[in-house]
Amino acid sequence: MKKYGFNVLQMFLVLTLAGLARPHPLPAQPLTFEVFSLENGLKVYYQFQPEARVTSVVFHFCGGQSLEKTGQAGLAYLTARLMAEVSDEDRLAELLASGINLSAGSRPDFSIIQFEGPTSHFDKTLGIVAAGLKNPLFSGPRIDRVRSLLKLEAGQEACRLVDSALLCLRRQIFPGSPYGQSLYGQESDLKSVSRKDISQFYEAIMNSGSLSLLVITDLEKKALQEILARHLGWVKNEIPRAGKKFLVADGPPEKTPAGSCNHYQGPPGAAVALGYLLPGELAETYPAAYLLDKIIGEGPGSLIWKLRQESGLAYNLSSRLEILGGKILFICYLESEKELAASSLDMLKQTFSRLGQQGLEPEAVARGKVMAINCYRRESFSRDNRLGFLSLVLAGNLTVDFYNSFLERLEKISPDQLIELVRATFTSERAFEVLIVRD
Repeated sequence: MKKYGFNVLQMFLVLTLAGLARPHPLPAQPLTFEVFSLENGLKVYYQFQPEARVTSVVFHFCGGQSLEKTGQAGLAYLTARLMAEVSDEDRLAELLASGINLSAGSRPDFSIIQFEGPTSHFDKTLGIVAAGLKNPLFSGPRIDRVRSLLKLEAGQEACRLVDSALLCLRRQIFPGSPYGQSLYGQESDLKSVSRKDISQFYEAIMNSGSLSLLVITDLEKKALQEILARHLGWVKNEIPRAGKKFLVADGPPEKTPAGSCNHYQGPPGAAVALGYLLPGELAETYPAAYLLDKIIGEGPGSLIWKLRQESGLAYNLSSRLEILGGKILFICYLESEKELAASSLDMLKQTFSRLGQQGLEPEAVARGKVMAINCYRRESFSRDNRLGFLSLVLAGNLTVDFYNSFLERLEKISPDQLIELVRATFTSERAFEVLIVRD
């Protein structure tokens, strides 16, 4: 969650609210969600927060990038952006005057459309957004404009070392899958995507089998239900579809040449990414993986922090968790001087290989658990983090009970469980690596 929470550079535009600077009491954390369904089967994940007179809504579409076919890279992001646009200028002016901003984007396994604003304007805002979703305008000029925006985003991504290394790492682990493409697409694919492709993608996700609503509000549940039913009763009722499954590489290559990652197009520099797929089922493993990520990469005193302080080989050194197709991917990455990149990669590999052999001391697990629990509580104060984490949970086909009991699941992790996970994960045979060196 630390890196999802969320590191939403590729998913959320920054949300700003005009005229909402009045402070409100902070609620006890973490808050939980309850779920109910409308008559058309549309699931609503509802969190009541009476202290703030603000309502946050996420339209959560399962599938995201994973639904893209060969030659359609960027289609999920393109469609979500078009669906979120308000074509009526007068209605758009109403939203702006009310301090409402819309954002949209896509991730590997889900897409989102999100808005937040004063609860007093919620009914009108939802009406405007829902009308756009019901009859989106997929016109040629609008498609061309969003294509241009995605092309710019893709160009900026290709000039960021770490983003390029992570993309190439996913390409190694899920060969031939959409996960190896940029969320923003590539120019050739964006050019070839037609209005028909966009309309078909829209039809595939605009139903109760794919769409869920995530709502944090001070509205009572009954009042919320009435508003949602009035504006979203038209959504088609469909049975949820099973998520796509992509084959994982049988094993990492023996060696990744420095020039094998051709995505990076930026200035001279070097980056390293080391990835491990964690064994086990998502629901059972993710809490321990979250704890492990905090022990390994959460600030001063963490395992990899020592590499930066003691070796001086790298900067921008960090770790993250990703969930792709129901698989948990642990990643450690860094940027370095070109001359030191190979040494930095070797040192990372040795560090994790040694960790896998020696495991963790029970005392380190106990300290890490306290840090992880406090970190989760702190992150839960943010609405965006709560909505982002729930989005991740739902995309992984987990239930709201998993979200609501996550803190309890963290507390129950035993030292033996975490040590076993470390030893099963960090072996040289399970390591995927990417080295980028650009002169």
